[in-house]
Amino acid sequence: MSGGYGSGGYPGRGAPDYDDDPERDRPRRPDGSRAGYQGPGYGAQDYADPGRNRRQPDGYDQRAYQQGAYQQGGYNQGGYDDPRDDSFLPGFGGGGYGGGPRPGYDDRRGYDDPRGYDDRRGYDDPRGPRGGGPGQQRGDWGDRNVRPRKKATRWLPRILVLAVVGVIVIGGLVGGLSVYHKYEARYHPADYAGPGTGEVTVQVKSGDTAFSLAPRLLQAGVIASTRAFTNAVENTPTTSANSTGLEAGYYLLHSRMQASLAYAALLNPKNRVQTVVTIVEGKRAVDVIAILAKNTKIPLKDFQQVLAHPAQLGLPSYANGKAEGYLFPATYVIVPHETALQILQAMVKRFNDEAQAISLEAAAKSVNLTPTELITEASLAQAEGGSVSDYPKIAEVIHNRLAIGMHLQFDSTVLYGVGKYAVSATIKQTKTPGPYNTYLNAGLPPGPISNPGEAAIKGILNADHGNWLYFLTVPGGKSQFSASPLKGQ
Repeated sequence: MSGGYGSGGYPGRGAPDYDDDPERDRPRRPDGSRAGYQGPGYGAQDYADPGRNRRQPDGYDQRAYQQGAYQQGGYNQGGYDDPRDDSFLPGFGGGGYGGGPRPGYDDRRGYDDPRGYDDRRGYDDPRGPRGGGPGQQRGDWGDRNVRPRKKATRWLPRILVLAVVGVIVIGGLVGGLSVYHKYEARYHPADYAGPGTGEVTVQVKSGDTAFSLAPRLLQAGVIASTRAFTNAVENTPTTSANSTGLEAGYYLLHSRMQASLAYAALLNPKNRVQTVVTIVEGKRAVDVIAILAKNTKIPLKDFQQVLAHPAQLGLPSYANGKAEGYLFPATYVIVPHETALQILQAMVKRFNDEAQAISLEAAAKSVNLTPTELITEASLAQAEGGSVSDYPKIAEVIHNRLAIGMHLQFDSTVLYGVGKYAVSATIKQTKTPGPYNTYLNAGLPPGPISNPGEAAIKGILNADHGNWLYFLTVPGGKSQFSASPLKGQ
């Protein structure tokens, strides 16, 4: 390579002002030797001294060398015959790059990275010099072609820590909110203000408590929360008026009521929505359904339809498919939404319960009667008697007449057969043919003629003993019984 140091600002060899003496400008030590000059190269220790600021042979600046001019591309092809041979530099003969090619050095361009190395071919740490020898901080890196990057996994622990902290914070917030909501729901539950509006019918079932009723009140729109209602119940002092608590039945309430007012309304019997119907003893089935229709405002035809299909009533087998005699007379509480079928079923159920209570079938057998005969005779006594005390005597009259083959000749059976009501039947009526005409037919009628009560049934089972064949009823008074016809018969 020609030109010497021409391209770097220094005269080349052979130039007019070029001085071949390399020691001309070198300072001397006290002993006369040149400072820092060691043959073909300069000692690295002299250049490391920041106190020395002098020009080196051929105009080389020590400070430029110290600050990395050499490493940062301070020379190129223009100043050296062989850019790979750095033996001309002081201190780099054996411990620097040596005589061979420097790893990472680009013969064509020098160092093309301002930091003194080529990213593609060599050293990946800018903190240390290249090559072997003193100052090298890394191992063998000359064969690496890619500058290593920081591994993404270094962030993984931090991400995990942040995730754990986030979960803890969110969990704490959720837990805090949950506790807060529970506290509010317990001590400050949602509640309406005032008595509410409109009408809502609510059923209190048998055995209901405030806790079992509250959800239904909430669903019906009466209260704002179940807790408000139970709190109202717990905070209501017990008095003689409410000592029994909630009673079964239907109650008329309002929508959006204050919980305490709703509970107070449920304790007030005046708010009960129910129809109380009393069916007295001795009423015929047609009369029973007429009374029910009138009091419940359920159409009469609904009851008639049920009686036309009595199999659905749950009648006992000895009823022979007829409801007459088995609609037990009693007082019934009819609640809203109850149907004609449900009401009549309740009456038949009441009869079955009473029959079971007295062991009716066994009791009938004990007096030589079938269950059907027992209820039929009880219906006759119920229709003919003027008082409860008459029933056992009328039972004896029936038995005595049947025993001697005498027709019963009861006006009540004749009137039932013709569908009439009277104290006594007319002569014409007694001559009207029909299965219930006991003037024309011997024995008992084909079935009950009314719905007897408990007293009449027990009167047949406990008949008096006497030779009575006739009687004259005095309603509400003392009836007369005799073995011979009485005056007026």
